[in-house]
Amino acid sequence: MTDQRAKALWRLVQDEVRRIEFHDERTALTAALHMDLVNRESSIDKRLAVARDRGDFGTQPSGKQHGYDALRHWWGVGIRMLGHAVDERLDYLREHPAEWQEYFNDTTLPTYRRPSRGAQPVFADLFVTTVFMKGRFVQRRITERLITAKEDDVAYYTARALPEMDDASSSIPVRALWGCRELRIPSRPGEPILTKLVFPSPLRRGEQHYFSSEATASDVDTERRAINVEIDHYGIAPGRRSKTTPTSGLTIRIRFDEAEPPDAVWWYADVADRERYDRPGPGDDRWIKVTPLGEAEHTFTEACQPLANYGISVAWRRA
Repeated sequence: MTDQRAKALWRLVQDEVRRIEFHDERTALTAALHMDLVNRESSIDKRLAVARDRGDFGTQPSGKQHGYDALRHWWGVGIRMLGHAVDERLDYLREHPAEWQEYFNDTTLPTYRRPSRGAQPVFADLFVTTVFMKGRFVQRRITERLITAKEDDVAYYTARALPEMDDASSSIPVRALWGCRELRIPSRPGEPILTKLVFPSPLRRGEQHYFSSEATASDVDTERRAINVEIDHYGIAPGRRSKTTPTSGLTIRIRFDEAEPPDAVWWYADVADRERYDRPGPGDDRWIKVTPLGEAEHTFTEACQPLANYGISVAWRRA
């Protein structure tokens, strides 16, 4: 019984590490606490260095690797965050002892970080966004969602469409296509245009609903270098496909203009903004092939975490 309790406590700690909001602190904890089964160095310092050397922390804006002071800083901040999170979780379990059971179950189900307090109260079982390019610009974006309500009386989903680098001043309206009606939220100049996609009736906790929307731009002239999805809700399920059709999770599709083919395309997941545009190395599995029809797509097989960004990056040919 003692071994089972120890394993349950360790699963709790691992769960809280995965829920850490900040990428660098979470990466430092994963390496330092032996959660990376490949990184088996004998000391915390050595494990942090291995994680740094293989690129887990990304690079500085100059392209150089981060110094050891940065690694130790992220480890120090991360362990303080983890201690606070574990303390809060144990307090909660003291009041709700039945929920200890999830840590005694040796399960392979994905673990999700806690969303922000203002997160939309839905979980996405399926999220497919399809982008049509005109030249190097996004002309049209269609998004399909199958969601599960995480609380009672979920009446709408708030959507926005932003151009490159999340420039709020150039955002465009979102239009309802299926399973919802649009309701524009008033905004001031320079603020993002937000749209409520209102469901036919409010959802009860655990109830599912499918709906779709689109955003069409007529005068956006910002060269697009990434198609990004920000997880502002409770997360997205791991991706699965039935032959060529996504059946769960996040899938991003791009149809390029035949007059402006890309030079390179790759996907990124749960990375800092600066890392979206770092090209993968030769042989990396993040490269995406563009079909003869000018189409590129990727289904994210891992769970998509709250407070994170996932997407496809594009490098254009230069004259």
